[in-house]
Amino acid sequence: MKFLTLVRFAFGLAAASLLVSCGGGGAASKPIDSGTFAVNPPTATWYAGVKNTLQFAGGKPPFRLTSSEPGLMPLPDVVNGLSLDVVPNQPGVVDAGLAPGELQVRTVNVVARSAEGFTATAVIKVAENFLTGYSVFTTSTTCSAAEICAGGESTIVFDSTFNGIRYAGHQFRIEKVRGPFQFVDPLNTNNQADAVTVTSDERGLFTTVIRVATGIPAQVALIKITDIPTGAYTFRSLVISTLPATGTLTLIPDTINLTGVDDTICGSGTSDVLVFDGIRPYSIICPDPRIGLPNGSSSTSNTEPGRFTINVGASTPGNCLTNVQCVISDNTGARALLTINTTVGPAKTPTPPVTATPATLTLACNSSGAVTAAGGVGPPYSATSNHPRVTVLTSSNIVTITRLNGDGATVFPTTAIVTVTDGTSAAPVTVTVPANCP
Repeated sequence: MKFLTLVRFAFGLAAASLLVSCGGGGAASKPIDSGTFAVNPPTATWYAGVKNTLQFAGGKPPFRLTSSEPGLMPLPDVVNGLSLDVVPNQPGVVDAGLAPGELQVRTVNVVARSAEGFTATAVIKVAENFLTGYSVFTTSTTCSAAEICAGGESTIVFDSTFNGIRYAGHQFRIEKVRGPFQFVDPLNTNNQADAVTVTSDERGLFTTVIRVATGIPAQVALIKITDIPTGAYTFRSLVISTLPATGTLTLIPDTINLTGVDDTICGSGTSDVLVFDGIRPYSIICPDPRIGLPNGSSSTSNTEPGRFTINVGASTPGNCLTNVQCVISDNTGARALLTINTTVGPAKTPTPPVTATPATLTLACNSSGAVTAAGGVGPPYSATSNHPRVTVLTSSNIVTITRLNGDGATVFPTTAIVTVTDGTSAAPVTVTVPANCP
């Protein structure tokens, strides 16, 4: 009996094992997420316009991908390999709640599903490519008619101040993309190179010197600037001129300073600039998108003197313009720089509440009295009475209060409250009147 029992028990175990391996009588087989499938990096901060790589580990391709921000970080629906190069776009909006001095980012959730059905998520913060906000200007040149010319040397300065932060001690790589020029490197030699590595000074400025070949036509050169620690990069164009000098342009004014109405907004508005000592037509270029020309205005002036109308848009504190420049040139290539600065205004002064003087009146039957309103945002002011036999009439800041006759035998309250207001605050006037005015 014991032997038969053991045999039956062994057969039972084998049958159970077979059932489990076959799916338990038709039950669906589901993948079990063991936690090994991952998208790397699981969290990261990437800069717009910079190529980065997603890597898939612990799962089998093909991988199906979704992006919570497909416009900002477009992804293919399916990836057959174990990695994917991604170049995020420049964010038009950023995450809510970021401080003004904080890195401005937009969070994107990337969800991947492997062939086995495992899922994993990577959280990528896409930061604005701050290099697009850097200004570029020429401080000195051997050219007589232009900032950069054939056969000349020019000093190019880059301002790495962004969002109020000066990036001192930062390393940058500057490369020639297009144009007949080279960089002088090191600066104390005559050696020339197609790319240089520079470090910004304590003001956030970094400098290089370019030397242009002789006997070349006027053209546009292109350079690439890369922030080495982050890999963020941008392109800048340089105009190489061959025109001779005809003089120095004079701008009136050469600097525009605008102040906001209070401390909640930077200065903005419209200003005219006159151009003297050049050969018309004149033209103006303002690289900063916050500086433009009003509707109907032209970027070319054929008058003498030249005249341009500049419109500076409003911006919030922390984004005011500091030494932002527009380039004005004439028909010969002579140039002058127009500098624009905006600052916030003084702190707001609280609006005083409305007052009414005198605050009390005593009126006889069929008599009137006047109170003077002040403060608030008025005049004009308005007034109301809570007494059926007391009327009010306002004219500018004068409120006339009258106790009417004709009560008959009706007795009314002996106190009326007249409320004077500008719409934002109010002042009461207590009026003592007879109980009955026949």
